[in-house]
Amino acid sequence: MAFADDLLEQAYHLARRERTKLRQASLRRSVSTAYYALFHLLIREAVSNWRHGDHRAALARAFDHGPMKKASQRVIHGKFLGSPAPTVAHLKVVANAFIELQEARHLADYDDSKQWSRTDALKVVDQASAAFDAWRVIKGDKIAQDYLLQLLVQRR
Repeated sequence: MAFADDLLEQAYHLARRERTKLRQASLRRSVSTAYYALFHLLIREAVSNWRHGDHRAALARAFDHGPMKKASQRVIHGKFLGSPAPTVAHLKVVANAFIELQEARHLADYDDSKQWSRTDALKVVDQASAAFDAWRVIKGDKIAQDYLLQLLVQRR
């Protein structure tokens, strides 16, 4: 199982960890882990295109959350028009999840006033899982590969 898949599994585990007396730490880590599962899935997919395997780890460290969010926003705002509608719809699921999961992670990691419920946490993890599913459908399509490139290369 790949690291991203392990993270997604871990996010579910954390969200369901306590049967009673839910711990905010578990729920918050679940939300954060769900975001990082998608983050690492996309990076893994992008760097797997690099021919020289010994360079992939260095390339993976070049990805930055901010530009990845901007690339995802471009997808949501229709900058990938001209591709088949089902492919765009699946890519929008991935891009929207990236944006929303990143925002949820910020809340979980930095906003102590937010109290998470198991339902809240599982909703976030389910969104990550749906993004994984959508990605599997389109990952070989040109539009998906263009998206991966834009996650790394800032548009000028």
